Amino acid sequence: MTKLLKILLWTMVSLVLVIVLASVLIPILVDPNDYKEEIAQQVQAKTGRTLTIEGDIDLSISLPLSVSLELGKIELSNAKGFADKPFARMQGASIFVSIMPLITANRLDVGEIKLAGMELNLIKNKQGVTNWADLSSSPAEQGDSSPASEQTPATKEDTSESSSMPAINVAGLTITDAIINWTDEQANQQVSLSKSNINISELIEDKPFNFKISTHIQVVDLTQGSQPAIMGDFSLETKPTISLSKQLFQLPGTQLALDLKGKMLPGGSNKTTLTGDITFDGNTQKLSIDKMALTSIDLTADIAPDGQNTTTLIGNIQFDGKAQKLDINDMKLTSLDMVINGLFHAEKLNSSPEFSGQVSIDQFSPQKLAASLGSALPKMKEAKALNSADVKMTFKGTKDTVTISSLEANLDDTSLKGTASIKNFKAPYYGFDLTLNQLNLDYYALANQEQAQPAATPASTQSNSKKTTPPKPTSSENAPIFPVEMLRKLNLNGKLAIAQFIAGGAKMKNVVIVLKGKNGLVQLAPLKANLYSGSINLNTDIDVRGKTPKLKIINELTNVQIGDLLQDTTGSQEFTGAANIKANITTLGNDKNRLVKNSNGKVNLLVTNGKIKKLDILNTLRKADALLKGKVAPTSAQEKNTEFTELKGTFNVKNGVVQNNDLTSKSPVMELTGTGYADFPKEYLDYTLSVKLLNSLKIDDDSQGTDYKSKEIPYTIKGKFSDLSEQANISKVLEQEVKKSVEKKLNKKLEEKFGDKFKGLLKF
Repeated sequence: MTKLLKILLWTMVSLVLVIVLASVLIPILVDPNDYKEEIAQQVQAKTGRTLTIEGDIDLSISLPLSVSLELGKIELSNAKGFADKPFARMQGASIFVSIMPLITANRLDVGEIKLAGMELNLIKNKQGVTNWADLSSSPAEQGDSSPASEQTPATKEDTSESSSMPAINVAGLTITDAIINWTDEQANQQVSLSKSNINISELIEDKPFNFKISTHIQVVDLTQGSQPAIMGDFSLETKPTISLSKQLFQLPGTQLALDLKGKMLPGGSNKTTLTGDITFDGNTQKLSIDKMALTSIDLTADIAPDGQNTTTLIGNIQFDGKAQKLDINDMKLTSLDMVINGLFHAEKLNSSPEFSGQVSIDQFSPQKLAASLGSALPKMKEAKALNSADVKMTFKGTKDTVTISSLEANLDDTSLKGTASIKNFKAPYYGFDLTLNQLNLDYYALANQEQAQPAATPASTQSNSKKTTPPKPTSSENAPIFPVEMLRKLNLNGKLAIAQFIAGGAKMKNVVIVLKGKNGLVQLAPLKANLYSGSINLNTDIDVRGKTPKLKIINELTNVQIGDLLQDTTGSQEFTGAANIKANITTLGNDKNRLVKNSNGKVNLLVTNGKIKKLDILNTLRKADALLKGKVAPTSAQEKNTEFTELKGTFNVKNGVVQNNDLTSKSPVMELTGTGYADFPKEYLDYTLSVKLLNSLKIDDDSQGTDYKSKEIPYTIKGKFSDLSEQANISKVLEQEVKKSVEKKLNKKLEEKFGDKFKGLLKF
């Protein structure tokens, strides 16, 4: 036993002597500076780059078995074909490592690591190649021809050994005045991080430590010169706890601050802060962010109503990397007077992602929001329009689909409810089933604005100014109506129901719109609604499968009160009655002129119990009668109009010209028949009526007028649509009367003189 103790004692003494001798002799006998050239040659051989070590390498070993290393200025050249500036360089570095705790307690103690003046220049050239690509390739990629069979696979023992990693204690890390430059020649952009400082306090496993980072940011658009488009400061501060043995990383009290200015930012400036508690569990692959709060101040300083905007975002984020799940709960975003609440869940993130969630936007003013974003909405007829809105929805989806299973939205007095979906994002299919309580498009019509008259050019400057020809305005007659390319790609099937609908003054109730589209054929099939005591049933096809769009309209109006419709749309009742119209029209083209010119089809018209204002046939006949007889035209205090109990006809449409040969009208005072045409491309009307009076033209015993009862009077309406003229051919009636009178008298004389043989011989 005594002998064993002596052996152990001598062994310990010998080990101490070796350590002492090593700490004294190695720094004396071994100078690491002698190996700088060899180190540079090895780097050159492995990377093809030049390593320059300008300063001294100071290496010292001290008791109990600690190593201290200090380096001077070091520089690594750039990859071949890139800028002359170095890839990386550093003004100095120092590190201290204690080896004994690793031997005795499986713990590695590292002193404070100091890096000064580090600079890193990262570049991607116009071909998309980076200046570090040659450094990131593995030996196998660089030509290692070792057969796969010779490679030793990892064993269970290897895994177990790697899992028992030593604990690491680092006294701290200090990086001062670091610079990182990133140049993207493809995007013509340069990002620089300068004045970068990183401070980490003593890092002991399972114990919190201080972590601080600060840097100055500059973003340059190389196409606009060298002046920064964005510049500002970034800082991050937290107190993390790291456990390598447990694979657990905690960052409580994380604080991030970003203060930027520049012309590329909305409003020219942005101040943002982010706080929260972050935890990552490497074993279960879970990431959690709790008590998250994001605040953005002065986001749009130039366009916000009060010169600044504060945005806050709070919520809890949990990511399970092992199960590939992401949950965001209690999310709340507040910005520009908007409050957005929601939750989000996603799973199967690495294979076939599926997600679901809910989003709600509290009541806000779209008018104020647009003004805050610098895009004030145009003035509308109704001042209260777009002043109140809110949204609620529940959604789910995959990488190819999104379904809104519950949608509730309100805009002013309009409420929207229903469902919607999008399938196959590459070639989207849209589906919807929506219901509106009411929709008043007139509520959102633009207010009429008087066009400002250009100021007159002073006489003194007119002679010197160059005469320029103003550009010709685009004619609305030739402007494209259908977005052909969009309609060709449109694939949808949806239904929209509107309880009350107003557009252009026209009022509809119980509107149902079914809209379909596929392979270039878009169908409104049908549009149904109650319209002014009647109904409308409209089917429309827009076919853009060919070179020229084709349009087909089948429309049926039943018992629609035309007068009430015109009153609401034009402000007057020029035409009244219960209208029954059936129309089947086809045309082709993509502008108003061609659509009118190429229209063909048929229209059946029946209007009952109505009147046509400004078409006063009786008064026109009285004036024509008085003029023919050289008398004063009678006056009438009655409203000028032509009443009828029935008006019907068939109208054939060919190349934009509407031809009618069977118009008939009945009323208590007259019967009408008519024939003629309306040329819509030329905007010209030529129509002839035959008026058969059922009563006298006399208004009273004192008024002028002749009894033309049962006489057929020609009545013409012709001219440009904007300047129609009416004319009653009374003279032709009188001419016939004179002829009949002369004929009667001559036949009577012949009969008296020659007997019955000449009775009725003369006819004119």
